[in-house]
Amino acid sequence: MKLCNDSRLIFVRNTIAIVVMLMVLMSASASYAHVRWFINADSAALSDYPVYTFFDYEILIWIAIGLVLIGTSIFLDGKLPKIPIIKTKTRHDILESLRIFTGMSFLLTAYGGALIAPHMQAYGSFGTSLLFLQALIGIMLISNNLLHYAAIMLLLLFTGIMVQFGFILALEYSNIVGIALFFLFNNMPTKALSERFKPYSVDILRIFTGIALVTLGVSEKIYGSELGQSFITKYPWNFMHALGFDFFTNQLFVLSAGMMEVIMGTILILGTTTRLNTLVISIFMLISNTVFLLVNQNENALLELVGHMPIISTAVIFLFLGYGRRLKITNLFK
Repeated sequence: MKLCNDSRLIFVRNTIAIVVMLMVLMSASASYAHVRWFINADSAALSDYPVYTFFDYEILIWIAIGLVLIGTSIFLDGKLPKIPIIKTKTRHDILESLRIFTGMSFLLTAYGGALIAPHMQAYGSFGTSLLFLQALIGIMLISNNLLHYAAIMLLLLFTGIMVQFGFILALEYSNIVGIALFFLFNNMPTKALSERFKPYSVDILRIFTGIALVTLGVSEKIYGSELGQSFITKYPWNFMHALGFDFFTNQLFVLSAGMMEVIMGTILILGTTTRLNTLVISIFMLISNTVFLLVNQNENALLELVGHMPIISTAVIFLFLGYGRRLKITNLFK
C-alpha cells in the first residue's frame, strides 16, 4: 500500500512540474487568429468564391453517387473475406497506440496554444484553462495513469471547446468524444460495468469518428467551400486538370472531396465494410501529408500530422482489430 501511495505521489509531483513548465511556455503564446485549411477564415476575399445550392446539378449528382456507394457498402458487408483475429499481445500494443498518440497530440497542440487541432487557437482565461486541462489529459494518457478519470476529463474538455468555439466546430472533432468513451468503457471501475460497456467501445469509437467526418465534409467543403477553394487557389492540388478534366473547377474539386468525406463518414456510422472504408480514408490522409512535403510545406505537413495522430491510431484499430459488430445497420436485417 505504501509503495502504491509513493508511486501516486511521484506521478502527481511530476504532473505538477510538467504543467507548470507548460504554463511558462504557453504564456508567451498569444495568437488569436482563426486559421482553418491553413487559410485565414476571416479574410474578406473568401466572399468572392461561388457556393453551390442544394438543387444545383453537381450536388444532386453527388447525392446519387453517395446513395449508390452506401448501398453497395451495405450489400457487400459480410460478403468480403474475414480477417483473422490477431494475437493478444499485438492487439494490446495497437490499443495502446491510441492512448499514446492521443496523448502526444494533446501535448503538442497545447504547447502551440491550440485545443485538439492546431487551428483551434485558445483565447481568454477560459481558453487558457482548457489548455492546461488538455495538457494534463495528455500527460495522464502518455503515463498510462488514471485513465478512467482522463476519459471523463476529456469529455469535459470537449464540452469546453463547444463553449469556446461553438457546436458545429466542436462537432467536427466529435471523434474525441469517441476516444473518450473508448477509454472510459475499457477502464470502468468495476468488473460488472466493464463487462457491460467494453464490448461497445470500438462501435462507439467508429460511430463518433464517422460523425466527425460527415460534419467536416459538410461544414468545410460543402457549406463552407470558400475555405477549400481559397486553399486550392493557394496550393494547386486540383489534379483533375492534369488528367484532362478541364471542366473540374476548384469549386467542384472541393465539393467532391467534401462529398467523399460525407459518404465515408456515413459508412463508418453504419458499420459496413469498415476495414475497406478505413483503408481508403488512410490513403487520402497519407496523400495529403505527402503532397505538403512535395511542395516544401514542411510546417503544414507537421501540423496536419500532429492533428491526425488520434485519427491515425483509430484507423489502425479499425484495420487490425475490427470495427465493432454490436451497433451496425446490417444487424437490423438479421
